[in-house]
Amino acid sequence: MGLVTLLLLAAVVCVPLTQRLGLGAIPGYLVAGIAVGPSGLALVTDVPAMMNVSEWGVVMMLFVIGLELAPRRLWEMRVEVFGLGALQVLTAGVLLGLVFGAGLRHLAGMSVTVAVLCGLSLALSSTAVALRLLEERGLLRAPLGRMALGILLFQDMAAIPMLVAAGMLGSDGADPPHFGVALVAVLVVLAGYRLRFLTWIQRSELRELFTAATLLIVLGTAQLFDAAGLSAGLGGFLVGVLLAESRYRADLEETIEPFKGLLLGLFFLAVGMSINLREVYQYWHYVALGVLALLMIKGLLLYGMARLGGLPHYHRLMFALVLAQGGEFSYAIFAEAASNRLMTVVQRDVLSVIVAVSMGLIPCALKLAELLPARYGGIGGMRVRPAGFDEGDDASAR
Repeated sequence: MGLVTLLLLAAVVCVPLTQRLGLGAIPGYLVAGIAVGPSGLALVTDVPAMMNVSEWGVVMMLFVIGLELAPRRLWEMRVEVFGLGALQVLTAGVLLGLVFGAGLRHLAGMSVTVAVLCGLSLALSSTAVALRLLEERGLLRAPLGRMALGILLFQDMAAIPMLVAAGMLGSDGADPPHFGVALVAVLVVLAGYRLRFLTWIQRSELRELFTAATLLIVLGTAQLFDAAGLSAGLGGFLVGVLLAESRYRADLEETIEPFKGLLLGLFFLAVGMSINLREVYQYWHYVALGVLALLMIKGLLLYGMARLGGLPHYHRLMFALVLAQGGEFSYAIFAEAASNRLMTVVQRDVLSVIVAVSMGLIPCALKLAELLPARYGGIGGMRVRPAGFDEGDDASAR
């Protein structure tokens, strides 16, 4: 109980401050996490446990997105998922693999294969950060949000073979994904849907029982996918798609929304806790160069993809920044590589700090980018307010 009170206090103190500064909620959560984490007051020290719990927020967010995507609409997004998504992962993965592969090989004495794997993992973006930034601006259903969602979904799928490779290259090895377990999860949900499981629950007229059933569907499917060696977030998304045409879609979304918000806030708090300020100070030049290389390479590639995808000029820079940061899957890949003695603990921590710092910088960079003149990709001086920018932004730009 004391831990919950502490986290709530840190959040309600820090988040409103960054909101007042116009930076959004994410930097506030990160600052709160640093303050109470091992690098701050050390009031919370079990960061891995916090990360494990908070990742359910990402699962629930993907479930809600899946509810908005009926199978027919998901098929219509095949170009964004398998076209642009594959293009982004391959191009960013190759370039980051070469840059970080060469750097880590030279500076850290890491093997070429593992260094390239680390570079490839950095091509993945944070689903939590990207979708939260788009949600704050009302852009999830805009062409920008559609393109970003397609890329993020492909990244979730691409993370699976990377995670498997991190285990199989190590001394302990790793089991391949068990797709049969994932198939069982999907069949169970389909059977429950056909048998009108939710109708039976709703007839009890107990709101808390419907809430429990919703959580059981989402978390149960996600856990089966996780047990199968697949992405829990992918499991949450797929069960959302399966229920997208259910007459209970609105009730499911309303039920899961409070849990999603709280756990996503906890996720960003955990990311802040994972930032080791002592290692940032000790290896600051590696961290600075790593963050710069990560954001520049991914940002330029994504900007080019935004032009290729036909996004308006004032959304191209936003699209590039929203997806330029590292992702939460990188933590899992680095942890798997370290546990199998492919890299040292210090190397894992420095790479994790690079990812965390990139997550913290992107909301701030996005806010600054919006102040740029329109010819440079911002909205400064634009008389007509484009979609995705609130009245405050438009007023300040004028």
